[in-house]
Amino acid sequence: MVKRIRALAGALLMMGMTLPAVAQEGWSGDVEGGLVTTSGNTDETSISGEADITRDWMDWRQNVLLQSRYTEQNDERSAERYTASTQLDYKFNPNDFVFIRARYDNDDFSGYQFQASTTAGYGRRIWEQGGSHFDTSVGAGYRYSKFEQRDPEQGSKREEPIARLAVDFLYELSETAKFREELESEIGVDEGDSVSRSVTSLQANINSSVAMRFSYTVEHDSNPPSDSKNTDTISAVTVLYNF
Repeated sequence: MVKRIRALAGALLMMGMTLPAVAQEGWSGDVEGGLVTTSGNTDETSISGEADITRDWMDWRQNVLLQSRYTEQNDERSAERYTASTQLDYKFNPNDFVFIRARYDNDDFSGYQFQASTTAGYGRRIWEQGGSHFDTSVGAGYRYSKFEQRDPEQGSKREEPIARLAVDFLYELSETAKFREELESEIGVDEGDSVSRSVTSLQANINSSVAMRFSYTVEHDSNPPSDSKNTDTISAVTVLYNF
C-alpha cells in the first residue's frame, strides 16, 4: 500500500512540476488529490487524484481528464480505478461547436476488464454570465465493454452503437466559491442499456491557486455484469491547484 501511495503522490508531484510548462503552451485547468486514512475497528486508506486541463486556440478547444482512485481496507484492496478521456471541439462561434470524444475506464471492482467509448456530435453553450455557464451536447458513437468473467447471457464482451447526452452547469456563487453539476448518459441504441454519471461539486478557494473541493458522484449502469451492482456513489473531499 505504501508503495502505491508513494507512486500516486509522485505522479501528482510530477504533474505539479510540469504545470508551468503546460501553462506556457496555452493549457489551463487544475490538478487535485485527496488522502483519507482511518484506524481502529476498521483500518482503511483511500487516495485519489485527478488532472483536468483544457486548451483553447483559434477555433479549437481540447479537454483532457485523467482520474485515479485506490482504496485498501484492513490490508485488502477494495477499490482501484483509472479513467482517461479527451474531447476535441471545433467552435463555429462562441456558443456552438461540434466535437469528437473518447473515454477509457478500467475499474477492477465493476465486473468489467475495461470499458471504452467514442462519440461525435454537436454542443451549445445556452447561457453564460461572467464565470458561470450552462452547456449541453448530444452525439452518437460506439461503446465496447470487456467483461472480467464470461457472462452467461452476454458472453465475454458487449459492443453497441450509442447515443450520448451531456449537461455541464457551472455557477459562481461568489468570487471564491462555485457550484458545478455535470451529467452525462450513454444509451445503447439496440437494447437501450445506459451508463450514466452525475458529479455534483462545491469548490471554495483558499487563495488564487489553491482550493478545497467537495464532490458527490453517482454512476448507474442499467445492465451491469452478473454479481455487480447497478449504482455506485463516491463522496470526496480534495485539495486542488488551479493554473
